[in-house]
Amino acid sequence: MAKTSKNSLRLDADFTEDTVGLALESFLTLLSFPRFNFSIEPFSRGRERWLGADARLNGKLKSFKPFYMQFKRPSGYPDTSTAKIITDRKFLQLPVTPRTLYFGLREKQPSHRDYQHNILLRLRERLVKRRLGDSAYICPLFLDRSAYRFHVHLAGLSMWPQWWRHDPWELERILINGVGSVNFNAIPVLREHVSIPPHVKVTSAKHSYSFSEQGTDLCFHSPTALPEGTTSLAKFLGGVVGRLDSDEGFISNESAGQYLHAYFGQRETGEESLLPMNFPVENAGIESWLHWGDHLKTEHQIEQFALVRWED
Repeated sequence: MAKTSKNSLRLDADFTEDTVGLALESFLTLLSFPRFNFSIEPFSRGRERWLGADARLNGKLKSFKPFYMQFKRPSGYPDTSTAKIITDRKFLQLPVTPRTLYFGLREKQPSHRDYQHNILLRLRERLVKRRLGDSAYICPLFLDRSAYRFHVHLAGLSMWPQWWRHDPWELERILINGVGSVNFNAIPVLREHVSIPPHVKVTSAKHSYSFSEQGTDLCFHSPTALPEGTTSLAKFLGGVVGRLDSDEGFISNESAGQYLHAYFGQRETGEESLLPMNFPVENAGIESWLHWGDHLKTEHQIEQFALVRWED
């Protein structure tokens, strides 16, 4: 069950951010759309599943659309607390009953040039500008590990009969509207994670995002009310994936390395390179994206995923 801080009314989730990441990664990688030759994949060189997979990637991967998530675990305060999270929300006339959930920003390490929050923000700005993908914080609406495990497990069980049959098309028919729009909202566990895009640059990690237990009424603790600033993970994924019958936002295998350097490494007007020094050259192709994903995970705990379109 959730842990209560000894000297306050704060409740801390009894699971880690890694637990959230592992649960969602395991779940998302089950989501494939065979008739459209699509799947959602973790996109990092450091992932065991990708080691030795260069031939498969270069030979079978046609194009991909990247997106980024930083997994958070929630804490909470009841409405009777005098914590700043609660007093800020009351001042802004945001609901606090029966309790408010929140998470704080990650501190900058001595070796880092910038805060993790700002890296996630800059990723989002460049992706959205080019209509390529998106980035966001992802946080479950549960404080209790057993409740969280139950909901993820239940969602997995509901998919099990379809995915282990000879022709796993039935769930695909439920999720895909019309020709190619994916209804992730049909999967309850994805609705039970809040998605919050980083919205402003910070000069300190002493900030938090708070929200109701329903994942609404967002507040950034400067404090600033951001009532329209939050959505569910289901809607976030729907926006990232778009329509499976459209080529918009996809990066081809052949131009992968070139676009990585153009989007994140090339110094454009007012934009600083996000790539680390001595990064693989442009002709490294897909391999450079896998190294990029590993760098973001290792240095900033930002996970790179991709909607992958495979060759027929």
